[in-house]
Amino acid sequence: MKVLRRVVRLLVLIGLLSAGLALMAVAISPRLWADVQALGNSAREVWASIGGGLLVMGVIFALSEYRTRKRERFLSFDNDGGTVSISTEAMADYINKLITEFPSVVRMKPNVRPKRGGVDLLIDVRVKAGSQVHEVCELLQQRVRERVVEGLGISEVRRVEVNVREIVSEHKPV
Repeated sequence: MKVLRRVVRLLVLIGLLSAGLALMAVAISPRLWADVQALGNSAREVWASIGGGLLVMGVIFALSEYRTRKRERFLSFDNDGGTVSISTEAMADYINKLITEFPSVVRMKPNVRPKRGGVDLLIDVRVKAGSQVHEVCELLQQRVRERVVEGLGISEVRRVEVNVREIVSEHKPV
């Protein structure tokens, strides 16, 4: 989708620059101005086509700029003072800070999914080769659960799932 959006932007930019340059050239040159006036009097279809093309380019450009806004989700729970709501994005950022405790984890991407009766925490990780992947994942699961329960006060953690998406070598290629 991003590639399509970039291509459409480029085409619209080229079209607008070309139209602008053409109009400037027509306005500057008396001979071209006379040709355009003669064309305008004789070929209304050409002008309708140009106008329709510009209209289509404008609509495509507007649609390519339309981004579906990701609906922000919150996890809410009641306490004595009222209701507390925490966005799932804020929770994911909070969990992501655990990466500093795990030197063998290169990248961590938490996904918080509110469910009826609790919350599921899905964590995609990229780990270094040579580490005990199974042990690292178990410790990470335990720390994530502890951090969410103790730090955020959310005791309804249903499951913590760690998915190893990639095991990267410790040595960078030269």
